[in-house]
Amino acid sequence: MLVKLDAVNNRFPVVISVDANKRGDAINLIFNTRVEGQGVALQIMLTHPQWENLKFFVDGPKPAVS
Repeated sequence: MLVKLDAVNNRFPVVISVDANKRGDAINLIFNTRVEGQGVALQIMLTHPQWENLKFFVDGPKPAVS
């Protein structure tokens, strides 16, 4: 199942901010929003390999060092 968070076409509130913190070998992504006026945080735990994969998709491959 895919859950898409965007500001235009979704059933979920708009994401106000995103944060991340490292906890041991895992990284927690934290999406902050509001539901009925109350602040709410959605936390998603990623393993280190998942985090590296996400960084690759965002940053692209690292340049080759010669």
